[in-house]
Amino acid sequence: MSLTGTVTMITGGTGQVGRIVVRRFAEAGAQVVVPYRTPAKWEELQADLGPLASQVDGLQADLADEAAAQRAVAQALERHGRIDHLLCLAGGFAGGRFLEAGVDLWDQMLALNLRPTLLALRAVLPHFLERGSGRAVTVGARQALEPSAGASAYAVSKAAVIALTQSLARELRGTGVTINCVVPSTIDTEANRRMMPKADPAKWVKPEEVAALLLFLCSPEAEAINGAVIPIYGKL
Repeated sequence: MSLTGTVTMITGGTGQVGRIVVRRFAEAGAQVVVPYRTPAKWEELQADLGPLASQVDGLQADLADEAAAQRAVAQALERHGRIDHLLCLAGGFAGGRFLEAGVDLWDQMLALNLRPTLLALRAVLPHFLERGSGRAVTVGARQALEPSAGASAYAVSKAAVIALTQSLARELRGTGVTINCVVPSTIDTEANRRMMPKADPAKWVKPEEVAALLLFLCSPEAEAINGAVIPIYGKL
């Protein structure tokens, strides 16, 4: 599948899953733009990419800040002239039982999972609408659809991402712009292996499988898909 000639912005691109997604889109021929907060993480990504690093452009920005998100998109457009795809991968997890966790945990989960997605979409969608085309993909979580004890703040923050996606999909009907949400269960990352040492990671979703689904949703074959909430659960 070729994305040659297109530009893909990937938030969370320096994370463990994000790095795999960045590589896969660069391999498909896309020019990839990665907003990042920590220079060291950006340097690690560049080192991991090897020869593909020339296809990946970094922009230092805190996407939890609205003005910074707007500047990052404006800078990407100035450098590359267009954005064809927006992948909202930035996020994080923290657990805690409802009566034991403070309100600060809820603020943290909304700040990590909803706010960067919301602000990235607000910054990029006007460009998509002006061009009459564009693909946005957000990332929910199985916990949002099947919440478990001890993860209510995380589940609600990811459910908000799903609701935002579905609402926007209806607003965007007929514009040539689509938005969909990928909903993974546990992804096989080093962090999750450390957090759950007794679990069987062979049953988890591989980052490469997430990347393949994202790539399909940005392909010409997915033009008719809008407002979909797509589970990717591995063997769980």
